[in-house]
Amino acid sequence: MNIRTTILDLKVFCRFTALIITSLIVCHTSRAQFTIVDDLRGNNYPHIKVGGGDVQAQGEAYFTSGIDDPVGSGWLRLTKDLTNQRGFAYIDRSFPSGMGVLVDFEYKMWRTRNDSYGGADGLCVFLFDAEADFRLGGYGGSLGYAPNTAAYINEGLAGGYVGVGFDAYGNFSNPSEGRNGGLGELPNSVVLRGPTTNNANTTNEYLAGAQLSPDRMSNEVDYDITTTTRPSSDEFYRRVQITIMYNNAERLYDITVRWTKKPGGTFTDLITYQTTEPPPPTMKVGFAASSGGGFNYHEIRNILVTTLGNLRTVKLANRDYLIPENATGGENNKEITYTIEVVNDTDAPIESIELRDTIKDAYGNTLTPSTFRIDSIQVLDTNVLTATEPIHQVSPNVLRGTLSIISNSTGRIEVKGTLLQTPPGNHIVNTVKLHVPAGTDQDTLNNISSVRTPVYAQGVDLILGDIIADGRCIDYVNGNTFTVQVSNMGTDDVNVRSNNITVEINHPAGITFLLLPPTASRWTVESNSPTSHTYRLTNPSLETLRRGFTHPDAIRFRLSPELTDIPTRSTYTVSATVTQQKDGEHNNNENNTSTAPLHNCTVTANPMIRQRAKW
Repeated sequence: MNIRTTILDLKVFCRFTALIITSLIVCHTSRAQFTIVDDLRGNNYPHIKVGGGDVQAQGEAYFTSGIDDPVGSGWLRLTKDLTNQRGFAYIDRSFPSGMGVLVDFEYKMWRTRNDSYGGADGLCVFLFDAEADFRLGGYGGSLGYAPNTAAYINEGLAGGYVGVGFDAYGNFSNPSEGRNGGLGELPNSVVLRGPTTNNANTTNEYLAGAQLSPDRMSNEVDYDITTTTRPSSDEFYRRVQITIMYNNAERLYDITVRWTKKPGGTFTDLITYQTTEPPPPTMKVGFAASSGGGFNYHEIRNILVTTLGNLRTVKLANRDYLIPENATGGENNKEITYTIEVVNDTDAPIESIELRDTIKDAYGNTLTPSTFRIDSIQVLDTNVLTATEPIHQVSPNVLRGTLSIISNSTGRIEVKGTLLQTPPGNHIVNTVKLHVPAGTDQDTLNNISSVRTPVYAQGVDLILGDIIADGRCIDYVNGNTFTVQVSNMGTDDVNVRSNNITVEINHPAGITFLLLPPTASRWTVESNSPTSHTYRLTNPSLETLRRGFTHPDAIRFRLSPELTDIPTRSTYTVSATVTQQKDGEHNNNENNTSTAPLHNCTVTANPMIRQRAKW
């Protein structure tokens, strides 16, 4: 196997492009339109900040893709099912609150072995002032949001507006350890706490709550049947929506927490609360979880943050990965069901909604009928959603139709298909777009939704995932750090030692290269020049790379351009290519390249931007 990494210089005209893009972003956000979408199935989310306690003793949040789950099928794991864990994550992108806010996500809370507590502690989702410097509250029963004076944390989350706790153990509603108000220790509860203040007697007050079951061992907030694998969606599924909207009639802010326990199911309100406390003008969203003597895995996925009071769509899929019909194992993993949710948040019906749905490969090419076949199309909720022009294929794997939907309702469309062979890039990307007449929809940014599904090819298929950089901007002072890892997207496991892995890194003159530890303990230098560096994997920590997983021996290096390049170097792109010595007849080369662009950030784009799902 050979891996070649090349650093490409681009031209100064990219600055002009960046200015145009920035202008477009400002135009959208000036009308308070925003949508943040993160599926959390992958591992490259530089805008999501994760952390926790001491990594060795208490763990910290991390993305499971390629580590504990197959590549592109992961979760954001806040804690493991170990004692005294704590972890957090927040999306470092601000969004306005003027049009109302919807936070939509899925979670799993489960464990592999018994504890004597019935699972603990829980997870919290919180909204906080985007202008505040991030600082967590206390862990344990405070779930990262409220104070915990027993642990010497006397303040709640900095800038906190609301914290919603999904409390397996029951202490988030307990007025102890510096937490203000509450009804006592209530397991299996959903609890709402209020803003962080400078007064220890009023900060993060208990606002409302709902106990779903007094039995610690009931499968409500967490899954209380020990299992060696994550419970399936049929066994345990929780999708949560939190909304904050100004009520003009009552001059109050309505906060609602609802969930569904079935994929595609109807949402049930858990908490409805009204407050005179306005939200900050701009906010961010985050999550935290903790364990103590009792423990659970606490995991989240499929985050959507967007506006209310308009039309929007959400795309869902019932599979984490696919194997084509012509590959080993394809007979049980070739079929997929997509669900398109069309949501009307307004008090009036919306007509003449044009729907376009496409199924493409990882490079944006529509799949041919020999690669993917659509088997059926069905509108499920005909009482609220009507296809005035039937949804049909206008060409292979391209769907169109015209819809109308009644007020304050959700209608679903189901599309079923079969994967016949491996697509370029080992992924299927299914995207739905809605278009309505001008003036009908206040926010069009949430009228598009995508699902990206990994595909395992026959045999061994080594690819490079995203090249993970330490940021988007060129750091002329400290340099930029890059991480490259090899993944196996084939149906077979591979012995990495016998496949002779070689990495070649090339970069332009004027950029200093430095290999970072622990790379040198696993890789041996074969050749070196001012602009080219070749290494061979001679001491792998893992001999066998399983299908769907990422090898832990990463290539880490730092690139440092000269300060004199600041006026002339607008962008450079890191490009990595992998080829395998023993690919055999099933060699799949078109997926062997990955890139990561960095920019001279003399112009800073508005941070309130749409984030596409990545694996």
